[in-house]
Formats: sequence, C-alpha cells, structure tokens
Amino acid sequence: MTFRIVILRTMLVWLVVWPLVTGMLKLLRFIASDMALGFQTLILTAILVPLISLLLAPAMHSLATRLMKEWS
Repeated sequence: MTFRIVILRTMLVWLVVWPLVTGMLKLLRFIASDMALGFQTLILTAILVPLISLLLAPAMHSLATRLMKEWS
C-alpha cells in the first residue's frame, strides 16, 4: 500500500466519521441530555467504533484503492 493510498483513505474515513460523530453527539444530547458524560461517551463509542471499523473504514479503503487506480 502506497503512502498516497494511506493518506487518501485516512481523509475519506475522516470525511465520513466527522459528520457521523457530530450527528450522533447531537442526537445523544437531544435524547440523553440528563445522562452523565461518561455514559453518553460509552453509548456513542459502543455504536460508532464497530460501525466505523467494520463497515466504514473497509469501504473507504476500497474507494481509495479504486480512486488511486483511476488516477494512475
């Protein structure tokens, strides 16, 4: 894996993760504003870590690889 693919994949994952985390934070603030911050963080990470590591990151890896092949 080349350095360019790693950078592209990292940027693609970040572009997906950032709005996802922001949206989940807003949703948790709306639904569970009275819960302790630690519990909100537990809920947030329990949802987002598997979602990102099992679905989003592999998809962004495939997309980055495909984009690099097209640009080469």
